[in-house]
Amino acid sequence: MSTRDLLLEIGVEELPTSLIRAVFQELEVKAKQAFSEARIRYTSLEVWGTPRRMVLYVRELAEKQDPLFIEVKGPAKRVGIADDGSWLPPALAFARSQNIHLAQLFVKETEKGTYVFGRKEEEGKPTAEILPCLLPAMITSLEFSRTMLWGDGDFRFVRPIRWIVALYGEEEVVFSIAGIRSSRQSFGHRFMAPLPVSISSASLYRNLLKEVGVIVDPKERRRLIEQRLDQEASVLPGHWLRDEALIEEVNFLVEYPEAVVGQFDPRYLELPSRILITVMKHHQKYFACVDDGGKLLPYFLVVLNRSKDNTQKIVHGNERVLRARLEDAFFFFKEDCQKTLAERVPLLAGVVFQEDLGTMKEKTDRLVRISQYLADVLQLDEEKANALERAAFLAKADLVSEMVKEFPELQGYMGKVYAHLDGEKEEVALAIEESYFPLPGEENYPETVIGAVLSLADKMDTLVSSFALGRIPSGSFDPLGLRRMAQGIVDIIVHRRFYLGLSPWIELNLRLLEEQGFVHFVPSVLDQVRDFIFNRLRFRLLAEGVNYSVLNAVLADAVDDVYEVIGRAKFLDELLKKEKGFLGAIVTGFTRANNISRSFSGEGEIKPELLKEDVERELYQKLTQSESEFSRFIRHGKYREAFKNFSALLPTLNAFFDKVLVMCEDEELRRNRLLLMKKVVRMWEGFADLSLLVIESV
Repeated sequence: MSTRDLLLEIGVEELPTSLIRAVFQELEVKAKQAFSEARIRYTSLEVWGTPRRMVLYVRELAEKQDPLFIEVKGPAKRVGIADDGSWLPPALAFARSQNIHLAQLFVKETEKGTYVFGRKEEEGKPTAEILPCLLPAMITSLEFSRTMLWGDGDFRFVRPIRWIVALYGEEEVVFSIAGIRSSRQSFGHRFMAPLPVSISSASLYRNLLKEVGVIVDPKERRRLIEQRLDQEASVLPGHWLRDEALIEEVNFLVEYPEAVVGQFDPRYLELPSRILITVMKHHQKYFACVDDGGKLLPYFLVVLNRSKDNTQKIVHGNERVLRARLEDAFFFFKEDCQKTLAERVPLLAGVVFQEDLGTMKEKTDRLVRISQYLADVLQLDEEKANALERAAFLAKADLVSEMVKEFPELQGYMGKVYAHLDGEKEEVALAIEESYFPLPGEENYPETVIGAVLSLADKMDTLVSSFALGRIPSGSFDPLGLRRMAQGIVDIIVHRRFYLGLSPWIELNLRLLEEQGFVHFVPSVLDQVRDFIFNRLRFRLLAEGVNYSVLNAVLADAVDDVYEVIGRAKFLDELLKKEKGFLGAIVTGFTRANNISRSFSGEGEIKPELLKEDVERELYQKLTQSESEFSRFIRHGKYREAFKNFSALLPTLNAFFDKVLVMCEDEELRRNRLLLMKKVVRMWEGFADLSLLVIESV
């Protein structure tokens, strides 16, 4: 089948770097969907782009749609086909009218009866005829988190469209969107080659754009950025500090990258290195430089979006801007050192935590109380408990420092720095920074016990406070990052192997909010927060490959401890995968007892004198002997021993099912036997609902 490459370039006003990745992914998804629905084959599909253009490049796009095979309904079988299998006149007439060969007739069952059907082939249309409708429909189907209106129309897009190039091989694909007509005319680099450039063929696009100063493929542009940085750093007594996030950001700020090296006054190296790196990265998009030992050097690298003409002037300009930023940071740091963190805590009364949830001072008061509770539950020694309380008291104090006001990215880190300077204990200083861990997109879990507990207290307080006022994430809307908070709670508990009951912890948090006058205690909020956290645990365990029915079984029970749930889920999952027969026998026994007694709500003790059959007396005796031991095994996490304990009951339990009629006519006997079945089921309460396990045939 003949093919041609397809090029679609959408020229736009500057795209914000925060949106570019999502924009490109959306274009790729919608393009694949559009070609699939149109039945047009291709070899590969790529999305390229720069801040000024979104590019779809499809290699070897077929020149014709695949044929469409459809089934056409004909007459009923009883009038369409004879007993000997030959086609009757109604079926023959149907085939002629639909232009269907007799070999393509067949019989098919439907909801309304059995009918004769014909298989019909519709020939595909030429791709060149389809593209003028397919491409604009695909473009208008794109969905973005933020869109704009411009001009006089009502068309919304991520940024105003300024030009469109659409070529199928050498042929233009003509259509219009928002008053912009597609053509073969693109534009080069804004400064290096601002005039229009005509694209003669889709296959020549990348090279033609390169000639006018645009590296359109982000992978190629990224490689070039790293090469340029390496070249410039080669003259320094060290190397540039690799930062993947910054490389990614810079990659989508430029169309043609070059790099230059600048320097700053070594006296600024008196500042903590992270302050310097933050100033360079977050505000100027500069790369820091370090020596072979990792010590910061008084140099920086700038990635330019232009050629290196007049380099000296560019370098001096960037040095001047950075000097002003560093001078501010130097001043803020010196000012902050005039006051201790402890002296700053009262100032938190002037910083709002959330609307209707008071100030950071009130949050600090809650953190101290919650930390005391967690220290007690986790049985921290007195020294660690005191250090945790101190860290909780100081954790938010750096928010009112001049440095964090100017550079919010440094919250927590500056608290650690100032705590060190104030002479606080090392573990207190570390815990202040670690209370923010793990950071978004990272797996930097708190390394200290105190930092882990403080991070848990902080995240839980934000969760509970938000839920108490109905600020619950829905769909993709989660402005407070509550899913990330809940995931952080789960990950820290797993990482530190903390056994922590969620309900009393959440209840304490709600009571503290009530004491401060922000909310009334509502039990349903406790359940909502608990379920929200366990949903994140479910997400984590599913990603690790734990069977979905195992999670349903464990989470259906009244387990309140995240780490306990993990232990049970992984044990059950391993049994399901490696010892299916052993587990299946236990689940069958449990499920039969559960099904029989599910609708029975009676309470009371089993009456031994009403156990008429030998096997029911034997079952009662064995249950009575084993249930306390079974419970002890579960309580101490000895799950295999517990399962073996129950497995030993199975021969007697199965014999009971075979020989005893539970639902007998005698009401007293029936009640007694149902209580016996309930006794079997209740052994598993607090572990899992085994009836929810899905065990395929061995």
